[in-house]
Amino acid sequence: MMDDVYSRAKLLSKTCLKIALVLPAEITLCNLMRGQLIDRATDMAIKSKGLMMTQNSDFFGKKLSEAKEAADGCHYWLELIQEENYLDSAIINPILAESEAISHLFAMAMRKIKPNY
Repeated sequence: MMDDVYSRAKLLSKTCLKIALVLPAEITLCNLMRGQLIDRATDMAIKSKGLMMTQNSDFFGKKLSEAKEAADGCHYWLELIQEENYLDSAIINPILAESEAISHLFAMAMRKIKPNY
């Protein structure tokens, strides 16, 4: 399961980086969005990669929580990009759906290791 989540998170991260690079440079809000989206997307990929390398359950739980937080951050910035119509809805909507699905997968994994989360 974690291999699939990591692969999906990595693909979403690369997609977010590409989106950040095509945002209009002349719009100030886009410059803010670009930096934030790059930070969150990179962080999500790094944190989810860390999930693959640990055997310690406490460290795993911490990385899982951090990866979910980064995925939620990506989703937030993607939503703003959608709301401001900086990308066509046919492009951004499936990416938003995938970011929500990945966040949900991280949350399900967290509930599995900490049932009362």
